[in-house]
Amino acid sequence: MKKVAAIMILFFSTAYSQSLTIEDAIDYAMKHNQQIKQYEAKISQKEYQNLEALGNFLPQINLISSYTHLNDPIGIDLYPIRQAMIQLQSKNQVEFANIYSIFQGNPQLTNEQRNLLFSQYSTQLNSLIPPFTKELKKQDYKTATIVGTQPIFTGGKLLAAKKYSSIDEKAAEIELKQIKDEVTKEIIKKYLAVVMMNDVIKIRIDIVESIKKHRDRADKMLKQGLISNHNLLRAEVALADAEKNLFEDKNKLELAYLGLKSEMGMDLNEAITVDDSLIYQEFNESIENYITLAKTNNFILNLIELKKQQAEQKFNVERSSFLPTLAAFGKYELYPEYLSALEPRWAVGLSLNINLFNGFRDYAKLQTADYLIDEVNALLKNAEDKVTLLINKNFKDVINSREKYLRNQTTIALAKENLRLNEKRFETGLGTSLEVVDANLVYEKSLLDSESFLFEYYSNLTELYSVSGNTQNVLKILKNKEN
Repeated sequence: MKKVAAIMILFFSTAYSQSLTIEDAIDYAMKHNQQIKQYEAKISQKEYQNLEALGNFLPQINLISSYTHLNDPIGIDLYPIRQAMIQLQSKNQVEFANIYSIFQGNPQLTNEQRNLLFSQYSTQLNSLIPPFTKELKKQDYKTATIVGTQPIFTGGKLLAAKKYSSIDEKAAEIELKQIKDEVTKEIIKKYLAVVMMNDVIKIRIDIVESIKKHRDRADKMLKQGLISNHNLLRAEVALADAEKNLFEDKNKLELAYLGLKSEMGMDLNEAITVDDSLIYQEFNESIENYITLAKTNNFILNLIELKKQQAEQKFNVERSSFLPTLAAFGKYELYPEYLSALEPRWAVGLSLNINLFNGFRDYAKLQTADYLIDEVNALLKNAEDKVTLLINKNFKDVINSREKYLRNQTTIALAKENLRLNEKRFETGLGTSLEVVDANLVYEKSLLDSESFLFEYYSNLTELYSVSGNTQNVLKILKNKEN
């Protein structure tokens, strides 16, 4: 049953086209466009990098463990000192015995007696005095030490690194917004291209029908002997050309649909339809408003501003090299039985590090960071000038395309009236088929020009809003026709 249901769902999804509005197209692209997914993943990456920078303020605790086998145990052997003590004490005892013998009225000890006593005392002391050897480290031992380090003062380096990482995360968010804005702009343009081609095909169909009617009238008039054969031939040629143009534009519509689906991230085989048409909506905003918006919302300017802030944090990092760093540390040994008499089980302390001289490298890095700030400031000013220039260009393009569209409305009215008059002249025998065909072509061209100018008008308007960082506002103008 599940397979049957899946097949039915697949059949109905492919058999019927999905009606699509411009809002639907943009919403679908926001969820399925691969470039947007790429930059969403980049934001997640920057969030964790920011978390990593925050971790620099926290203590670092490590467990260090090892197993060691030595060629010999480590120990202290004071055997020569022990032997010297025994010999010295034995000699003193022999001298004491000799003095005691003299006090008793006996003669001094002979050398043989001295040697015998010395040997006796040495043997006795050797048995009484313990060996002067101590094993400090076993031949096989293991260690497990907990070591903790807490930075206290780093000259502002950690704080600057944290701010730099936060700015990097904001830059990723702006880049994602920029990509979404670019995708929205392309969706709008490609959607308008589909709408325009729909309108063009309607115009082509109307022209084909008009020329067909003229051909049929010419055929009747030829049979009645009212016109010559070449008038009918001219109408047949015009009809063939009109049908050829209609066929070509239908192919262009299919390509426009493919472009729209590709930008949306949709399967190219999925069927969709756009039931919309281009309708002129007035645009009355001033250029100063867009220049003000661009200085606040333009993505390029926002990114350069963040790069400027990052350059300032880099300067703070390099400046911290001239300041001391202070950190607290501590350690605790988990296997005290393997420690030597010279090693403590635990220890705490402070570590201070001051760089006195390193060949002027820190100074050079500081100056590099300082000039980087100057470079970014110049880049920001140059970008602001170019954005202002682009706003002016896009604004004038909007005005020009609007004027072309409005002025073309008079041309359409005249071409329509010219077609009506030529058809009447032909029906009364005063005109020729060529005049009617030419009038149809002129009228068709004026209608197609109107669609082209209107598409150009909305495309330029989309570019203008995009530079000012408010591409979505184009939808407000486009939706006015629905209201």
